[in-house]
Amino acid sequence: MGRRRKPKAKSYELNIESLSHEGRGIAHLDEKVIFVSGALPGETVIADRSFSRAKFEEADVKEVLKSADNRITPKCEVFGLCGGCSFQHLSSEDQISAKGEWLKDAFLGQAKVAPKHWLAPLQVQSWGYRRKARLGVRYVAKKEKVLVGFREKKSGFITNMSRCEVLHPSLGDNLEVLAQAIEKLSIKSQVPQLEVAVAENNTVLILRHLEPLTEQDEQILLDCANELKVSFYTQSGGADTVKPLDQPTVLTYSHPDHDIVMEFLPTDFTQVNFKLNQKMINLALDMLDLNDEDKVIDLFCGLGNFTLPIAKYAKQVVGVEGDLGLIERAKYNAEKNQIINADFYKADLFKEVEGFEWFRGKTYNKALIDPARSGAIEIVELLPKLGVERLVYVSCNPATLARDTARLIELGYQLDTAGVMDMFPQTAHVESIALFTK
Repeated sequence: MGRRRKPKAKSYELNIESLSHEGRGIAHLDEKVIFVSGALPGETVIADRSFSRAKFEEADVKEVLKSADNRITPKCEVFGLCGGCSFQHLSSEDQISAKGEWLKDAFLGQAKVAPKHWLAPLQVQSWGYRRKARLGVRYVAKKEKVLVGFREKKSGFITNMSRCEVLHPSLGDNLEVLAQAIEKLSIKSQVPQLEVAVAENNTVLILRHLEPLTEQDEQILLDCANELKVSFYTQSGGADTVKPLDQPTVLTYSHPDHDIVMEFLPTDFTQVNFKLNQKMINLALDMLDLNDEDKVIDLFCGLGNFTLPIAKYAKQVVGVEGDLGLIERAKYNAEKNQIINADFYKADLFKEVEGFEWFRGKTYNKALIDPARSGAIEIVELLPKLGVERLVYVSCNPATLARDTARLIELGYQLDTAGVMDMFPQTAHVESIALFTK
């Protein structure tokens, strides 16, 4: 793929007509579509062009001449520069409303269908919610300063930020303290990133380093960890080089309504928004309408985030996941929570699976799937063979959910209920949930 060339400088006045599915304003000029970051429908703006092609251009708001009634003042000082957020100029209520419209458009556009029932949007806190993140780190020699934060929009530079409003406060309030500690390291120019994992009981920071840490470096990090009440892990190479700087830390999150505590590793996939996750679990269980005769299959089960709560109300549940480490932790969490009716299997759900023990000759009357952004078209094809009559589909991409919906309808399912969930406030990310019935 060719590098994005920076076009010749150009500013223009634009009338914003609508909002794209990435949260950018849409305007038209000289038979071109212009996607304008930071603009809202109904506004007149001066925008600077940032990218150009034959049929469309991209631009960034320079000045708002006429504001939309629903424009608000962004909470963060570096909003517009930082690539971590894209929606702070719109209220949380208006954000989730827009996401609901995008989901509706996806269903109607690709699947030619709308659900019989729309769920009220699921929301919790809008700030300080983010517990998983990858932050860039860079030592700027000219300023003799280390920057820690998200990368700037459309560039590889690290945003010069002292705090982050969406990160959990254990880290978001302390970026400067963290940067100052890294500044003291002998290898400060060889630290490119930090992986963040904030549990209910601890915060782990995985420091990626390209040169070995000295004993003094390690002590600097331990002192910082003590000050911030966090734990440092280090990573000198691939994923197998992640190790605790001091003592290993057991990280946990919980499903209090179901008396379940989940343990996980700092590198494991978990939902970024724990409070929303708890509400999402409860909603999924309600939509599955479980009873003690149900046999349920949970595909793309991860750590057992949905599987273990399902097990509390069903006769049997089987979780399937492609990552062996996650399967091992799911089994461990089932045992730790004294759940004996949940079984877990490793399988690549994008490949042939009909010969596996959990599939061959088995039937499940209910299913839950929670795939990655690419969706689950391969496994959707197999649901009728498994006998699934009721399916809850959790999605992080309206486009692939709509594509899979079209196929589910061809297979004899109907789209009963759907709605959006605010897993990533202040961003254009859309999390949604849908119920299909035979």
